[in-house]
Amino acid sequence: MLSNAPRRSDLVAQRLNSIGINKSHYNTIISSGEVCREYFLANNKKLSEIGNSFYFIGQELDKEIALNLRVKETKNIADSNFLLVCGTRDFGHTLKDYINELDKGLNFNLPLICANPDKVVIRKAGELVVCAGILASYYEDQGGKVVYFGKPYKEVYEKCLDFLKKMNSTISNKNILVIGDSLETDILGANKANIKSLLIANGIHSNQLYKNNRSNLSLKNLTSLSQEFSAFPDYVIKSFIF
Repeated sequence: MLSNAPRRSDLVAQRLNSIGINKSHYNTIISSGEVCREYFLANNKKLSEIGNSFYFIGQELDKEIALNLRVKETKNIADSNFLLVCGTRDFGHTLKDYINELDKGLNFNLPLICANPDKVVIRKAGELVVCAGILASYYEDQGGKVVYFGKPYKEVYEKCLDFLKKMNSTISNKNILVIGDSLETDILGANKANIKSLLIANGIHSNQLYKNNRSNLSLKNLTSLSQEFSAFPDYVIKSFIF
């Protein structure tokens, strides 16, 4: 299971287990937070280029991706070498709650490390919650440097493919299907990795993909949205239940 959760993979597993998805349902979990830790936070060469002090924005639990490494948190943006953004501190927050902090980072010309490229996520009750990708997108639009870890970027797919090939050396891209509900991350990432994909319509795009109700999927809307994100699924299904 590949997740844009900005936390350690074992914490993702604990969360899934709490909602009834236990280890019998999957072989392993690869999270954007784990890949961020592995490819950047634990990479002394990369840290030597920019420094090891970070200013953190996100849930306290997500800060564990930097635990027991050479990096250290600072509470003052002026004393930091980069911003580590995992999401909002509260699920009710929006971008406007972080503009001042992000603008300070821009003023100091600090790079922003984004451990979750998702802009929104859909929760159990159906509400959309702002994710780190919204903050990172604002920062990038204002001229800031942003480094993303997670879907649709290559490092997570490389890690997934390495894992699958260790399970079975004969596995190749043509044996794999990416299943997800986001054109901007799941489907675009699959396109970039040259892997076929299945879009779940009843996900974050449901309000855009259906005409009047949840039974009439609009091919016209799907085509338009796919063109907007330059992300094209091979297959589409209403919902995914396992």
